Amino acid sequence: MATFIKTAVLCAVCLALLVPPASAERFHTPAPGSAERTAIMDALRGPVETDLGQPVIFVVKTLRVTDDWAFLHAVPKRPDGSDVDYSKTRYWEDQRDGGFDDQVAALLARDGNGWKVVTFSIGFTDVVWDTWDENYGAPAWLWP
Repeated sequence: MATFIKTAVLCAVCLALLVPPASAERFHTPAPGSAERTAIMDALRGPVETDLGQPVIFVVKTLRVTDDWAFLHAVPKRPDGSDVDYSKTRYWEDQRDGGFDDQVAALLARDGNGWKVVTFSIGFTDVVWDTWDENYGAPAWLWP
């Protein structure tokens, strides 16, 4: 009987390892340079550049995309790759005082015309996306 139980447990473990986690099937990460990734970055670039008053690119930490939603966690940089000059922004005092982290998080939704920014945050020092599922209806498994 003990051999049967060991065999059953071993089979269950092997099957669990063969089945990918559900979250792996729920989203994908578009490749750098792909049209989908470019569209997402371009949709966010406008609002972030307006907020910072200077052109930016994004160094992506996390990008998760479904048919309807995109979650992005990135570091904004100048187009030449240098750091954003926050002394020219409303974030200057927070950065100077150490209450600022050089990052952006965004939630985007796809509609018939492409990607639209639902919300974004710059410089946060704590997780800002914890309530985005409740506030905007996005799936909570989309963010790490």
